[in-house]
Amino acid sequence: MATDIQLARAASVAALATEGVHAMGRGRYVEAATYDGAEKVSGVVVDAEKVEVHVVVRWPLPKPIPEIAASIRGRIVPEAGGRKTIVMVDDLEVGADENL
Repeated sequence: MATDIQLARAASVAALATEGVHAMGRGRYVEAATYDGAEKVSGVVVDAEKVEVHVVVRWPLPKPIPEIAASIRGRIVPEAGGRKTIVMVDDLEVGADENL
């Protein structure tokens, strides 16, 4: 079974490889990250019961946010070792050329 930091790394890579994800999120009130010694994986919180993944999605959306979240979960669940996988969309990145 992977260590927490290994799982956090894998979850970050999987989330960033998902269509529509711009970047890893930072969390809302406290920093979302997993630590191991001097290493930190931002945007992923791993504990004994869950894997929490924070992302920033890109506008225009390639598909609805629930579908993006389901794609992320689908990539992470096989590695999560039975832990609950939660995807949080922290923000929306709008390109400078978008007229919103």
